[in-house]
Amino acid sequence: MPLFASVSASVRFYVSLLVTGLVFVVLDAGSYVLRHILPDGARRRRVARRWLCFMARLAVRYLHAAGILDCDMAALGAITQRRNLVLVANHPSRLDSLILAAALPHMACVTKASIWERGVLGSTLRTAGYIRHDTLLKIIGPASQCLQEDCQLLLFPEGTRSRAGAEPGPIQPGFAAIAQRTRSAVQVILIETTSPYLSQGWPFLKRPPLPMRYRIRLGPHFEAPKRDEASGRALIEAVESCFRSSLQDRENPEHS
Repeated sequence: MPLFASVSASVRFYVSLLVTGLVFVVLDAGSYVLRHILPDGARRRRVARRWLCFMARLAVRYLHAAGILDCDMAALGAITQRRNLVLVANHPSRLDSLILAAALPHMACVTKASIWERGVLGSTLRTAGYIRHDTLLKIIGPASQCLQEDCQLLLFPEGTRSRAGAEPGPIQPGFAAIAQRTRSAVQVILIETTSPYLSQGWPFLKRPPLPMRYRIRLGPHFEAPKRDEASGRALIEAVESCFRSSLQDRENPEHS
């Protein structure tokens, strides 16, 4: 019986990779159509973000139904319609962006250049107004435009995924500079997972224990910081402290 359960889990997992890949192909095809029927501009980016949200939601619902993913993201309902908001989240897995995109139709994200350059997903992200992660000076302009278009701008201030169970990495200051420049409020999002899948160093094809369990919580909300060094530094320290406290709560659930 344990052998049968293991084989069944493996079949479901590898089929889910194929189905998710198909979802991404359809997503990119829809983005291609949008690029050819709508002129470049805020309206096309807005429609593309909603299309991305729809397809991400479809993928997440399939993963739930297949017993691959168990994700509680009900807390995000409180901010779904909030605009002009800088979102900062910890980054335990490559699935983070997919899960958040499935819940937040107005979200755009600062993404790694390596993802931006991919033939399939990269073109979709460009159509949706996602921002390539270059230097801070190159990010500020597109980030300001994104927030002026009533978006939510997501950043992972650790800069890379963490290893399963490891402490969050050092917090990069870019999100604070963007919030100061655009006079935008900052909302912390805490992603909790017991799954090591697609954390740093985990191979894409290696099956993790199933289901992969995720819980999304809202952390503190910070009003737009003042444009001075002390305010920016205080915001960075508060977010870093929040990430570390969240990890301690997961390790000591009786105190959470």
